[in-house]
Amino acid sequence: MATISQVGRSTSATATGGTLSGRALDSLDRVDPHDWDALVGENSSPLLHGYLKAWERVELRGLCSRPVVAYGSDATRPVAACPGYFYDLDMPTVRSPKTGPALRALRRLWPDLLYARTYELGSPTPLTNPFLVRDHGMRPAAVEALIGAALEEGEREPADFVLVQNFTSRSGPAAEYLAGEGFAGVPIPVTAVIDLPFDSFDDYLGAMRSQYRRRARQTLKRSADLTVEHMRGFAELADHFARLWGLIYERASEIKREILTPAFFREVSRLDESSALVVRRPDGSVASFALLLADGRWLSFLQCGFEEEAGRDEGAYFRLLYELVRAGIEGGFEQIDLGMTTITPKLDIGAVPVPLFAWVKHRNPLFQRAIRALGRGPLRPPEIEPRRVFKDAPRSAAELVERREIPS
Repeated sequence: MATISQVGRSTSATATGGTLSGRALDSLDRVDPHDWDALVGENSSPLLHGYLKAWERVELRGLCSRPVVAYGSDATRPVAACPGYFYDLDMPTVRSPKTGPALRALRRLWPDLLYARTYELGSPTPLTNPFLVRDHGMRPAAVEALIGAALEEGEREPADFVLVQNFTSRSGPAAEYLAGEGFAGVPIPVTAVIDLPFDSFDDYLGAMRSQYRRRARQTLKRSADLTVEHMRGFAELADHFARLWGLIYERASEIKREILTPAFFREVSRLDESSALVVRRPDGSVASFALLLADGRWLSFLQCGFEEEAGRDEGAYFRLLYELVRAGIEGGFEQIDLGMTTITPKLDIGAVPVPLFAWVKHRNPLFQRAIRALGRGPLRPPEIEPRRVFKDAPRSAAELVERREIPS
């Protein structure tokens, strides 16, 4: 029989018809994968047990798993869950991913300088609500139990920050509870989502305004020597993917956190929901790749990699973006979540920026007041307007989110 470990501390929240208790566990392995995945509904593939276990193979300073679960009178199977991780947040990279030489020199003497112990709840993938609750009537009580357990675990560690993400709004039952617990709702970088109401890739090109259609055709022509393969199993390419992704990481100027390892790519390759677009040169070498995760009607573009100079000369990255659209249309997906980074080229292929929010709580009340102020000013992401790529206006960000029925 699947059981939940008694490791961890617990808290309780009262719901109609009984009491839900939450507990932080010391590992995802404390929950049977089938019991965890039974809670995963549409819009939640990035919270599958297998994907979360794969993500734990990344390199991130101080990373350790601390998921939270909630259960009722029958403590053998959870009725709600949320992934959670402790790690050391590199504070200077919150504002700029590139750490200066002076700070690197100081850290040779003080290795922990300007790192903050952080307890993050949620998925590393945008447009994924952090809370897994199959019974929506139980959701308010489940959120209360999960967050209560997380706050206790954050105190026990102790954590400087408790961070809950990602949300598409700062309103709703979860937001009300988090605000009541002292969390500050702050905007984080937008994600780019492209709607796919097209019958074919040619239909997509035909729907574009002339300047964007011309740009697409030029990219396809310039990269004509490249071939594209959509692969289900790609474990043999894990080392190549990690190397190419590492090049992206080194030149990142927006978000820079975990390092993806070959072990991560090998683990993800085992998932039925995962696939990879591989762009190859005539000699068979990999020019670029995209890691994808299917979620019912939705598709997520998780990571990519390419060599900067060669990728620019070959048009490998821009070809990859158009091939993502082609794969989405041919796969029957309604939307592709293209992610937070390098927004401009994603807008050029027709994506719409979708605002995202996180809830943050610092253990120091003075710092918490500063976070509220900074979230309204210096740390607020810049406003990003969609491009007029198509002849007809696409759905708005609010309409795209509404179609997904992501719980608040």
